[in-house]
Amino acid sequence: MKKVCCIILGLLNILHAQEIEFNVSVNNDTLLLGNYLEVKFEIKNGNGTFQAPDFSGWSIVSGPNTASSYSYMNGQVNQSSSYTYYLEAPSDGIFEIGVAKLKTEDIELKTPSLKIVVYQNPEGVRQHPKFKSDERINPVSYTHLRAHETVLDLVCRLLLEKKTKKKT
Repeated sequence: MKKVCCIILGLLNILHAQEIEFNVSVNNDTLLLGNYLEVKFEIKNGNGTFQAPDFSGWSIVSGPNTASSYSYMNGQVNQSSSYTYYLEAPSDGIFEIGVAKLKTEDIELKTPSLKIVVYQNPEGVRQHPKFKSDERINPVSYTHLRAHETVLDLVCRLLLEKKTKKKT
């Protein structure tokens, strides 16, 4: 009976499979020289082999930084993963971010190439970068993981707390 239920659930998941999405986004399409550009590639409802674009002409400040999530709620499966890069242009001008590729078992998906305009920045204006190497990131410490089951769902909760220095 368990095998039959597993097979039926597997078939239902296949029938309700969602289409794979592969997107690219940037935090700005124009940039002042000396600021960072955030480029994020996001994969939804699928997985495969990610091939980053050619970042020639750019300095990679950080990346690839990866994140992933998976949820199963009321029979609905959602899965996503992302690859984020922080780039810096060496001079002003028009720069291109090439095509990224995602190869799955069945298909190959591509993102469009993007053009970014970089302007001179004689006043040294900061464009609210999300990543600053001169800022200290406060670490967090793992506290505990709690899990409980309701009638319909399994609920997991990870509690984090900010690390504090002990005063002596």
